[in-house]
Amino acid sequence: MRVIDINASFGKRVSDDERFSLAAMLRELDRHAVACAVLYHEQAVHYSMEAGNRLAIEAGRENPRIIPAAVLNPRDALRWPGELDRCLRQGVRVFRFFPSANAASVRGRVFGQMLQALRGSGAVVMVPASDCAPEGDALTWLAEQTHACGLPLLLTELAYSFLYEIIAVMRQFPHVHGETNWLATEGTVEVLVEGGSQSRDVGMGGPALGAGRFLYGSAAPARPMQKALNQVLETGLGRADKAAILGGNAIRLLGLDSAALEKLPQLPSAEPVMFDGPLVDVHSHLGYWPLPMPNEDYDPAPMLKRMRRYGITRGIVSSYESMRYDIAAGNRRVADAIHGHPELRGYVEINPHQFELSCREMDRYLRLPNFVGVEMELTHIPCPTGGEKVRRLMAEAARRCRAILFMAAGDDAPAERELGRQFPDFTIIHAHGFDPDWARTVADTPNVCVEFCLSRASHLNVRDALDILGPRRVLFGTDQTFLSVGAAVGLYWDAQMSPQERPLVLSENARRIFALK
Repeated sequence: MRVIDINASFGKRVSDDERFSLAAMLRELDRHAVACAVLYHEQAVHYSMEAGNRLAIEAGRENPRIIPAAVLNPRDALRWPGELDRCLRQGVRVFRFFPSANAASVRGRVFGQMLQALRGSGAVVMVPASDCAPEGDALTWLAEQTHACGLPLLLTELAYSFLYEIIAVMRQFPHVHGETNWLATEGTVEVLVEGGSQSRDVGMGGPALGAGRFLYGSAAPARPMQKALNQVLETGLGRADKAAILGGNAIRLLGLDSAALEKLPQLPSAEPVMFDGPLVDVHSHLGYWPLPMPNEDYDPAPMLKRMRRYGITRGIVSSYESMRYDIAAGNRRVADAIHGHPELRGYVEINPHQFELSCREMDRYLRLPNFVGVEMELTHIPCPTGGEKVRRLMAEAARRCRAILFMAAGDDAPAERELGRQFPDFTIIHAHGFDPDWARTVADTPNVCVEFCLSRASHLNVRDALDILGPRRVLFGTDQTFLSVGAAVGLYWDAQMSPQERPLVLSENARRIFALK
């Protein structure tokens, strides 16, 4: 199985981090047995398209594993026509546009002129779907214009919040393809390819899209290659469908010479990468997700099956319903779901806007042996991290249990640090990861820890947190049943943990914090 990464880059942006260099990218290709990658240079997006494109083209000339992509910026009105022609003459066939980064609309007249200039060139157009707001119908307009110009359209960044619109557009326009790096929600790759049902016509409320419409992309080096690989490899799709998504479709769409690829690396296995030792998942959910993905609701059986596949011996679970709608109903249903399943433990969901009810919920469930902590996610119930409501409720939680899974409101590292210092014997596990600046802010507060499950997580942030905080303050989390377990495993895999770090991060820290046997 030969893998082609359709969405990767190199080059620094106001940084001298070697992990963004071309040499580092080539090492990542080797480490993941990826045959080649379609690369653009970051300078072409953020400063000079001419200089950045020149570097990408030079990299392609020097290394057969690099397929250069050119970036065109409609704001550079005096130069884009000449740059487009120059890139075509030098053999570039992938043209990327970044509307948000360049503060330019895909519905603008200049963007239409660019597409007309590419007509008949055999080029592939790549645009982030996340840049096309649904209320403006920009995605449909983009599909119509590229179709009229005979240009295949490859949408990157398929945000789950916008996926319903992407599906509708892809059904209407067969020339539109999707890239996989953001398809991290559980079962979504299979739903899109096969319809999520035995019938290919009913699972998504209409025809399935098929494997031929999707191409593997990682968004490396900022995002982890193995995460995106696992999202495809863990599916129940047949080998032929996996091979098409991982490389075959790119070969066809870009018109690559298959014979020239024969000497390049091949993926050694069609199975996702996994860790050898036991894992403890400190962040998982039951409940209903209103997205194009399988509805498992409060049935723990699919979760337990995934846990067994990946060697997760314990999973700590909360209710999505409690976060979004009714904390009492969600907590009750989690308690019912985990009863009789020793692999599962529960979090009591609490809400700073419902102080009395939250205290009653803690008193009801924390006396049970299978509830081990509480959860508070302020992104779902907006409330200032450093406000009195949060401090008051956290004080009650700290009296009743050992730890909280906690999501601060926005960029609020100093407030989270102060909470940690106010309750020094209470472990705060920051949910969904943080960047090095956040890690440095809380570095002197040893009871603030972190786990990194996120649909667009960064393995670089995991590595930085390990280096700044130490391995005893980093934990493993998946966010299932929302996110793919394989994606989480791939994320932590690409952090390249040492043999000493792995057992701490993957299980021992959680066992210590929650007193798990």
